[in-house]
Amino acid sequence: MMLRQGPRAIVLSVMMVTAAAGCRKRGEDEADQIGASVGEAMSSLDESVAGGAATAMLPYRRMPDAFRGSPWQRAMDAVIPSAYAATCWEPTFSPCNASGVRTKDFGDCTIGAATLAGTVTLTFSRPACVVLTAGDAVTRTADFTLTGLYGGTLEVWSPGGGQTLTKTAAGFDYSVGGMERILTGPGGRTLFDVATRTTAPIVVTGSSRADLEIVSGSFEIDHKVAGYKVTLTAANLAWTSNCNCASSGTLSGSVTGGKHDGKSASVTITSCGAADVTIDGETETVSLDRCMTM
Repeated sequence: MMLRQGPRAIVLSVMMVTAAAGCRKRGEDEADQIGASVGEAMSSLDESVAGGAATAMLPYRRMPDAFRGSPWQRAMDAVIPSAYAATCWEPTFSPCNASGVRTKDFGDCTIGAATLAGTVTLTFSRPACVVLTAGDAVTRTADFTLTGLYGGTLEVWSPGGGQTLTKTAAGFDYSVGGMERILTGPGGRTLFDVATRTTAPIVVTGSSRADLEIVSGSFEIDHKVAGYKVTLTAANLAWTSNCNCASSGTLSGSVTGGKHDGKSASVTITSCGAADVTIDGETETVSLDRCMTM
């Protein structure tokens, strides 16, 4: 009798341990959101410099915990894993049209058990969809939604006009009129609503991943649900040829509002896709969304 009940008991034990493990909500705390915003800005810059010709990549490296269902659903997934293919590697930008526009349509592709729908659009000042001489520009706008298996959505859109890259004699100027990321849980509650914009033009030198570097400029991360803003100034954010984001450099600034009002904040890029986020002297290591080795 005991032997027949053994497998059931083992499954139940694993489910209980998995359901109880970990208190930190991945993707929802302050350090994660600062890191995600920095990663989004850098990878979007990289995509704009490439003009949509870069190697295909997933729009997200990891799923928020809100997409993973209840503790018992997560436990069952751990015990009896399902096989889900990531088809979001496949969508690429369309050819340049007569108006100088290229569009990537995700078309309900999948990332694990989540589904991605919507578009990213590159609008060039030149009909040929190129950024070659000083004054040429490309604006990247996004409007897509990731929907989890158990409900919940992560929406990304461009309420302030998106991100514009303008060619200069030394490299590029990069400005973010506005990008917003909203995570809604399966029950309909807004877990975070984070908007990003530049407060001083981002000055970029170089022309490709081999020599691209952000040398100055500032942007603001507005965490609307938590009621605070972080303003960060970039210094020497340097790319490497095998990463779609900077692999070194720092951003530093301060927090306005919330429990850390008036405190210092910084992001130190430690490698491709990783950073240390420090708020008021406390440091947390985070992954940077959309930043990865190519």
